[in-house]
Amino acid sequence: MVSDRMFFGRLIPGGGEVTDAQWDSFVAEVVVPRFPEGFAVWHGSGHWKGDNGVEDDEPMCVLETWHRPDAAVNAKLDEIARTYRQKFNQDAVILDRTQVEETVWRR
Repeated sequence: MVSDRMFFGRLIPGGGEVTDAQWDSFVAEVVVPRFPEGFAVWHGSGHWKGDNGVEDDEPMCVLETWHRPDAAVNAKLDEIARTYRQKFNQDAVILDRTQVEETVWRR
């Protein structure tokens, strides 16, 4: 199994921010159809130094999915990132993939 975490910055270059309503709509229209079996989302903030050397803080959302490695899943992740970048004029969406050991506790 792998865990894929996608990091979505919410500041829009040139001004503004992706609102909660816009984020929720993006998740409903773009993420849910590609991962109907489930995923997790949490809100946070990030800090980095941009290509221009300026340090910046930004609100972000993190989307996490768990699945077996699969080219079809990779294509879905690419579609999600591409759609977000285009829709909200973003330079990047970060993907962090980690190998995980599957453990499920059931009742």
